[in-house]
Amino acid sequence: MSISTIYGQEESIKKIQLGISYSLTNQNEVYKNPFNGYVNYQLKKWDQLDLNGGLRVFYFGSKESANFSNKWGVNPNIGISHYFKDDKFNTYLNLGYYFDTFEFKPTTTGSFTTPKRELKTNGFTIAPGLKYIVQSNVYVDANLTLLIAKEKDNIGSWNSSNNTLFNIGIGVAF
Repeated sequence: MSISTIYGQEESIKKIQLGISYSLTNQNEVYKNPFNGYVNYQLKKWDQLDLNGGLRVFYFGSKESANFSNKWGVNPNIGISHYFKDDKFNTYLNLGYYFDTFEFKPTTTGSFTTPKRELKTNGFTIAPGLKYIVQSNVYVDANLTLLIAKEKDNIGSWNSSNNTLFNIGIGVAF
């Protein structure tokens, strides 16, 4: 996902991208729509195609902070991207692994108190997206992140934790 810009005869290759996004959708009823930041590095380039490695970090704020802690999700990924329309547009597809950890603190009811539970989410992500290059190193980004995951607590119980996030953001390449 690099951006090539031509100044006269000189070609400038941008191998690193930094961006921040906000999710407009979130199917998880316990957490607010997340922010995420990311860094991508171009591993290989063939004409209009790039192979990239990246890392995204998600921040989910809890809607029920008395019971659920805020959580940070980590998503290492690899992707391929294609430039078109005079290198103003960039489509991409990233595949990755997702994991996070958070706590559930139950509300005390009478004399019965259940213990605090640590929960972990593990799964895979598929993220197709589109970038519009505004200037030589600034872009607007939109992507759909599909999270196919399971959530496990420290007791050993597994639950489905699939989620769909539609993210809009901005970024810079250098």
